[in-house]
Amino acid sequence: MGQFSSKRLSVAFTLFLGSISWATAAPPEVAGVAFPDSSTLVWGSTNGADYYQVYRGDLSGFAAGVPARCHGFQIDSTAFETLPEPGPEAGFFYLVTAESTADGEGRPGFDSAHRPRKLLGSCGGVMRTHVLNRLGYGWDEWTGDRLETMGFAGYIADQLVPHLIDESDNAALNDRLIPIDPPIDLVQLLQHQVIRATYSRRQLEQQAATFWSNHFNTDWNKARMHYQGWFPQCPDQNPPPQCDENYPVRAYLEAARGVYGEMEQFRRIAFEGNFRDMVEASALSPAMIIYLDTVDSTAGNPNENYPRELLELHMMGVDGGYTQQDVEELSRIITGWSICKKTPENIDNPTAGCLQAYWNDEVPGSIAANFVVNQHDCTEKVLFEGEPEEITIPDTCANPYAGANDLFLALDAIVAHRSTARFISNKILQRFVTDEPSQQMIDAMVAVWNDSGNPEGVGDMQALLEAALTMDAFLDPDRTGSKIKTPLEQFTSAFRVTRSGTDGLTEVINYLSAAQHVPHFNPVPTGWPEDGESWIGTNNMLERQNFVIELLAANTPGIFGTQILPLIQDNGISTLPGNATEIVDFLAHTFFGGALTPAERQIAIDYLNTDDLGNPSDYNDLRIRDTVALMLGFPQFQEQ
Repeated sequence: MGQFSSKRLSVAFTLFLGSISWATAAPPEVAGVAFPDSSTLVWGSTNGADYYQVYRGDLSGFAAGVPARCHGFQIDSTAFETLPEPGPEAGFFYLVTAESTADGEGRPGFDSAHRPRKLLGSCGGVMRTHVLNRLGYGWDEWTGDRLETMGFAGYIADQLVPHLIDESDNAALNDRLIPIDPPIDLVQLLQHQVIRATYSRRQLEQQAATFWSNHFNTDWNKARMHYQGWFPQCPDQNPPPQCDENYPVRAYLEAARGVYGEMEQFRRIAFEGNFRDMVEASALSPAMIIYLDTVDSTAGNPNENYPRELLELHMMGVDGGYTQQDVEELSRIITGWSICKKTPENIDNPTAGCLQAYWNDEVPGSIAANFVVNQHDCTEKVLFEGEPEEITIPDTCANPYAGANDLFLALDAIVAHRSTARFISNKILQRFVTDEPSQQMIDAMVAVWNDSGNPEGVGDMQALLEAALTMDAFLDPDRTGSKIKTPLEQFTSAFRVTRSGTDGLTEVINYLSAAQHVPHFNPVPTGWPEDGESWIGTNNMLERQNFVIELLAANTPGIFGTQILPLIQDNGISTLPGNATEIVDFLAHTFFGGALTPAERQIAIDYLNTDDLGNPSDYNDLRIRDTVALMLGFPQFQEQ
């Protein structure tokens, strides 16, 4: 029987309960659980333990049977600092368990009625779900096995070096991507997003590419409209050579090429470059030059759209210390930048000549950034005047082609500004760790940013990701489920966890549109929001539930549908009537690490064991599918 003790904290009280395990060879229950002070939980060393797990529950739900949830994960000592203390007239109860790497976790012990104590999911299952959700798009069989084999630290390290993860034999991914690579329109851009998120083994790479693409948001639709001017509809008589006989196909294609090209650069730079590389890739992206109107910024008529968003959204933050004067100076700096078609050898040379017959596909070339000398303001400019970061961009009127360097000097200065390191560090933390990073966490990231000894120097992107994913806060069980999945994450994680097939097109794009989350089709420079409040509303939740209902009802698994029954059976669970508890427990463990309250678990079991009228009934395959859809609608599956 588990150990029981209690201690009063001011007018609150705390209850301590002994250990947990399911494997017969696992370590025994933990003894000596106590609080030597108000925040330190200690216990006795346990034979066979490699580490310990701490579970905590709220006493307000104790009598109702609400279990404790993971609170301390893989603790390698016999003491744990537990904060915060309970408030007045409140209290916590605790379970401490010993775990062996080889033999598993000890039993949770028994209550006063000699019933096994319950948990809101095991620490291992809950943290597995957390890691797979934050680094990627949730559990599937490959990533689940990979994490189990490599352990948490090994799996994170593995995902941080994506080019070493072999995708050559990943037929589920490659067979779907090859026909649409590169994408030719918005639909195929979206297919790429869905297919990569669903099937790629390089889950962190896809999340990072999506994150940076959203940070430097561009809009396929605005690019499409611009290119329709380049490739207009052909008139009935005497069509000009640049018109599009299949209008507007060519405009769709060029817009897709621009958006896809920048995202592929972000995919690479996120692991093989620094932030200076990242922001330059964005600044010179044809999609960005069109989207924020740099294409229209000329000497005497500078456009402030890109300069303002570059400072506020992309680099320094709204309170980063820039002024309206900085926006105006930066708008003069970027004058003269446009786009044109260039030969392959000149794509990276902004001052090289353009191909005049841009419509002629017989001449190899691509649309790229171009610096137009006579449209650039060549006079002197000053950024951050009066600040420690003040920089003068010199007059280049005597050497006009040197004006192309104005942009690069400005990017150097903004990247080096003290606000940029803080702002970008905070955004990375908000995406991967917590919506509200502490100052200590931000300072730790800034220290990594400023370390010139990193392989990619100051602002090393991979080093920053590694710092975020290896800090203690990332594996803090109290932060699990604290973020909300976007609709894209929700839908692709449902595909993955139910062994589903998708072509990245059928039904899912309609649901993304209905949930108002269509990647690469956002006219707002801020990109899609990261906070849960922006995504959780009546309409959005309805679309999420309708999606899983339709997915589980579908019977075209290669296009839109699941193989959930074979998944259950292949894991040794019978789908014959009379096995509802085992089916629900398997689904709960697979979907969200077992984090179901007894009431939620019973709802799923009862639903499986009844018909639509609530009468007891043997279930069939359809009822199992309906139960899966029900469970995918639980709040736990919306969280990450």
